[in-house]
Amino acid sequence: MPADSAPTSSRQFWDAAARENAAWYVATGYTSETPEFFAQGARETDHFLQFCGIGIRPTDRVLEIGCGVGRMTRRLSELAGSLVAADVSREMLERARQNVGDRGTVEYLLVPGNGALPLSDDSVDVVFSYITLQHVPNQVDQLRYLHESARVLRPGGRLAVQVRGDTPRAIALDWLGHLRHLLRGRQTLRPEWRGSRLSDAAIAGAFDYSAGLKVCRLGARHRWVILG
Repeated sequence: MPADSAPTSSRQFWDAAARENAAWYVATGYTSETPEFFAQGARETDHFLQFCGIGIRPTDRVLEIGCGVGRMTRRLSELAGSLVAADVSREMLERARQNVGDRGTVEYLLVPGNGALPLSDDSVDVVFSYITLQHVPNQVDQLRYLHESARVLRPGGRLAVQVRGDTPRAIALDWLGHLRHLLRGRQTLRPEWRGSRLSDAAIAGAFDYSAGLKVCRLGARHRWVILG
């Protein structure tokens, strides 16, 4: 499916978010793209890869789903041989290009936002995604992202994708955060921010094979879908 034929609501939301305050919508603890904003992104990248048991080799081609302004992209590009930085927002991708433009191994890819990944079968070694699927408004598209991630992975490929937690505590904490940010003027009750939730069973059903697939909780609000 061509990117321009995709549902437009997510693209419109995230383009507007990038224009309003890209740093905050990418990482709510920041309001500008400071050196510390990117340094924290690098530290988190290493932490999450270690938690998931995912190693990235210098020969690997990596897909990052939801690169935003490139907060984690630079670190991933340092670890990998080449990187596909994908996002639904043209505005976010342009900012990522500006922020990581000196890394010649990065390809920037506009995706539709409905879960489709315009990449060939068996074309990447690692798929990584953080705080992206949790904003996808419906379960169908979230599951398509997971199914498509499995499709584009080469045999023996690895995957680390974060989704929202599904416990009552996780739901309550998320809603407290949405309301707190709403009072500060952010558009956090929009479905493009609130997203949706997946059960562990639904996650497993997105993959044609389950060997090596794990869903692990990290903290009160997040789960990681891990393969490899």
